[in-house]
Amino acid sequence: MEKNGIISKELAGAREYEEKQADLITDEMRPAYHFSPRTGWLNDPNGLSYYDGKYHLFYQYHPYSTYWGPMHWGHAVSEDLISWEYLPAALAPDTGYDYSGCFSGSAVTMDDGSHLLMYTSCGDSSGDPTGKGRWIQLQSIAIRKPGESEYAKYEGNPVISESDIPEGGDPYEFRDPYMWRCDDGSYRVLVANGRTSAEDGTRLLLFRSEDGLNWGGGKVLFEDERRIGVMWECPNFFPLGGRHILMASPMDMQAEEGEAVGSIRFPQGNNVCYITGDYDEQLDEFCPDADDADAGYFMYEPVDGGLDFYAPQTFETVDGRRVMIGWMQDPSMANLHSEDEFRIFGQMTVPRELTLKDGRLIQWPVSELEKYRQVPVVYRNISIGTKEAEVSVGSLKDIQGHSLNGIHGRMLDLELEIRPDEAPGKDAPGGNGGLSYREFAVRFAAGGSRYTEFRYDPERSVVTVDRSHSGQSGKISGKRTIRVRERKGRLSIRMLIDRWSAEIFINNGEQVMSLTYYTDLSAEGIEFLADGTVTLDAAAYRLAKK
Repeated sequence: MEKNGIISKELAGAREYEEKQADLITDEMRPAYHFSPRTGWLNDPNGLSYYDGKYHLFYQYHPYSTYWGPMHWGHAVSEDLISWEYLPAALAPDTGYDYSGCFSGSAVTMDDGSHLLMYTSCGDSSGDPTGKGRWIQLQSIAIRKPGESEYAKYEGNPVISESDIPEGGDPYEFRDPYMWRCDDGSYRVLVANGRTSAEDGTRLLLFRSEDGLNWGGGKVLFEDERRIGVMWECPNFFPLGGRHILMASPMDMQAEEGEAVGSIRFPQGNNVCYITGDYDEQLDEFCPDADDADAGYFMYEPVDGGLDFYAPQTFETVDGRRVMIGWMQDPSMANLHSEDEFRIFGQMTVPRELTLKDGRLIQWPVSELEKYRQVPVVYRNISIGTKEAEVSVGSLKDIQGHSLNGIHGRMLDLELEIRPDEAPGKDAPGGNGGLSYREFAVRFAAGGSRYTEFRYDPERSVVTVDRSHSGQSGKISGKRTIRVRERKGRLSIRMLIDRWSAEIFINNGEQVMSLTYYTDLSAEGIEFLADGTVTLDAAAYRLAKK
């Protein structure tokens, strides 16, 4: 906390610690182009914004450990969303209303040019009626004035209190404020709120302010009676393509099967979904698209189909793009690493530009990433695979992988176009609609018996990410399969491989699968396999920081 130019001992201590520890962390210990914490632990992205000529990324941060702990706000700035400069921690739990943690929040610019942060302040746990030791969660703000560098916590905190919660809301499940400015200059904030009876599900509360300091008008913008999970975290609400998008991270969802046999729309546990609809700014009302108008069931879709993606936040760039950054981690698997394994833990996704096409959310890496590409290695019309007689039907396990000279490594932007042989004829694998192959796979971070795999089954139109051979703990989820659009055996993918992670963009961003793996960096191989034969175009760009 900064007050009258004096930094609290808690914030000063965090800054001193992170500066000393950062000197012990080499570039080789970090992802190359995915953001990671200055030291210690990272989870949700916070306060994404453009302010004072730079992009700002704050993040949930525990500098003292690679495990979750009392939450601080880490801070970094960038001119291009890819290369980030660490700044001293911005917030620490150091007051009576937030001594248990400064949870997630957001940022906007005020009329006088100040940078306004709103965060969830976690305080006392003694009054939790469930006896589970939950902290009371209220909303507080911190302000950086023009020309200054510190964020001073507002003397009127908390600005949204227990008394502001509509009837039936639980002040111990009340968090993650997402702010924006309206066309008339007023402020809105959307806050996740559980109900006093957990069986009643969750709701998202909308508050308004004329000046960013005094808040009121709490109303329910959206609610879910446990159709999707127990509690929705980290809501986002924004215009896109003439519609409005509501995005949130439901906890403890039941698994939902996909349309194709063996595919999963949502796995058991924590997920991220989005809902399209229309928003009336004058009435502050949101009407979600419904798949059953009579029953009022809203339509919802997954944001990421991989193994590691949670708590994303979006914002508008200075040139008007809607950009999203997510925490690349499954929260339920986040504390399974050993204490001496890493000096840092946690990373963000590459910033993704969002668009809306035919009601579908399209995601694509921001164009700034392409400036870091080096001269590509390019292949066209390469035949990959083995004739039917030489393979085990429906299995890749006995097939020899194909390597392409110059395509290897753990820091790569890899573009692939896969299509069947044009005239498969009598060699086409039987029972596959006349296609020339049953299955195609890319193995990366491959060395010895270790690899991570992306597979495509064209007959079922499903793709799978599989890290069960990466060398990770058996307690960590190994694979996930999702349905993709049927394209007669054609598939387009872009893979961002960065030391211990991959983001796979499918069919020009119609779907994305994100995952982490901690295979030794000596495993640099990339192999292509096919049950049958496919024609492959490949372009591989090594990525280097400038």
